[in-house]
Amino acid sequence: MVNKFYKILENIVCKKKILRKETKMEINRIDDFYDFLKVYSAQEENLIFRGVRNSSFKLTPSVGRIKTKDGKPLSIKDEQLILKIFKHRGYPFIKDYKDDELEILSIGQHHGLPTRLLDWTKNLLAAIYFSVEEPFTDEDKKKTNYSCIYIYKPTAKVNLDSTFDPFDIDKVKRFIPKHWDNRIIAQNGLFTVHPRPYTPWEPTGLIKVLIDFKIRKDIKTVLNRFGIHAGTIYPDLDGIARHIKYLRSNEH
Repeated sequence: MVNKFYKILENIVCKKKILRKETKMEINRIDDFYDFLKVYSAQEENLIFRGVRNSSFKLTPSVGRIKTKDGKPLSIKDEQLILKIFKHRGYPFIKDYKDDELEILSIGQHHGLPTRLLDWTKNLLAAIYFSVEEPFTDEDKKKTNYSCIYIYKPTAKVNLDSTFDPFDIDKVKRFIPKHWDNRIIAQNGLFTVHPRPYTPWEPTGLIKVLIDFKIRKDIKTVLNRFGIHAGTIYPDLDGIARHIKYLRSNEH
């Protein structure tokens, strides 16, 4: 099993190979999970991760998942209006960033505003936690038996000082927000910004790691022992309360 994971990761991080659009891996046993961690810890590539509860969830930003009253995707004008209203009504909380639309979009994303941003992390364990954090429902099981971790190797570095108009880009770009919130720090978070947020992003070289729903509880328990839980992922009173609830529930 270790050799299988190694070959897949080796192919995905090798700069000289032409990769398939998507590579899938499966973690069906807790031993597979340990093997996966062992292989990942041995590589030093610059990877980013996104964990989702249901493997049918594609890389579509939140603003691309909502429709207008007549069932059409939102236009750029619609997005800009959403941001304008957020800036106007949220001014007391975002006035320090009033001239930086990227930062304001990241703040809005953090608080549930539909945006063209997708959340990622540079911390694999955090991404795994996000994939097993919420219960796997009966509705989930109608679509799939797996949770999912997306892994992607960017082709260029991010300039922390660079900025751009999020509504005037022709390719997906990465953005690392300022550390205005403890959760961003704890989660080692960053964003991808999408020019066509209503279209699922399917970059070449994307790895999709599937986690069998039957071992999600075991993985969450292992992560808790590693110190990866709601109290550390969300370092505030909400996170502390959620972790205490978890420790006293049948999920633990």
